[in-house]
Amino acid sequence: MKCIRQDDVEVSKEVMDRYDLKSPEDRLSYILEVKEGFAPVFSNTLFAAMGGATEYNKVKKIKFADIDEFLKSEDLRAERIDFDLLSEAKVYSLDGIFTTLTSLVDMTKVLKHMRRDREKLEAAFEKVEKNFILFVETLADKGINRFSYADPSAMPEILGKHFDGWIVKRFVNLLNRLSHLDIAIHICPILFKTLKERLEMHSARVERYQEAFLREEGFRVVGGSCIKNKNGALYYFTA
Repeated sequence: MKCIRQDDVEVSKEVMDRYDLKSPEDRLSYILEVKEGFAPVFSNTLFAAMGGATEYNKVKKIKFADIDEFLKSEDLRAERIDFDLLSEAKVYSLDGIFTTLTSLVDMTKVLKHMRRDREKLEAAFEKVEKNFILFVETLADKGINRFSYADPSAMPEILGKHFDGWIVKRFVNLLNRLSHLDIAIHICPILFKTLKERLEMHSARVERYQEAFLREEGFRVVGGSCIKNKNGALYYFTA
C-alpha cells in the first residue's frame, strides 16, 4: 500500500543532508495520476495565493526569506480557492501546519525559532492555522467534508522535545476550533499514534477501514490505519 502523502512539500537540501532524510520514490508520477480520488491541497493553495510558483503540488522554491517576511505576507482569501480543481476528489489531503510553514520558510530557520524566539514562531503558527481554518470552512460550505490530515515534515526524530508542544498540543487545539463544522478528519498514523492519547476516542474492529471513514457524519476525528486501507483494521473515532 503506497502512502498518499508522497512528500508533497520539498525540504531544503541542507536539512535533508543534515538528518540523512530520503524522499519517497515516484512522488511526482503518483501526484500526476491522482489515484483513487485523493487530492493534496492545502499548502499548495496557500503558497499559490501568496504568489509562489508551484508545479504538480510541489513548492518549486521557498517563498519567504524568513519568518518576519512571512508574517507580513498576504493571507489566503476564499475567492482564490480553485473549486474546479477540488471538485473531483472524494478525500482531500490537508498538509499539516508545520509542513505548510516549512514549505514557505526554510526549515532551518523555523527550527532556530523554536529555540530562540518562541513568540515569533507562535505568531507564524497562528497565521498558518488561521488560513487553514478559513480554507477548511470554505470547503465545508461547498459540501466538501472528508479530509485526511498529515504533517510529514514534523518528524519526532527531528523535533524531539518540541514535537509534543508545537505539533500535538497545537493540533488538538486546532481540532477544537474546527469542531463546529460537519466534517470528518482522518489522521495519518504517525501523528495519530501520539494524538490518540490526548483525545477521548472509541475503537471498534471494522471489516473495511476506508469505507467506515467515508460513511462518517458530523464532526468526527478518525485514525488507526492508513486512509487507503480497504481491509479490516482497528478503527478509532471521537464521540
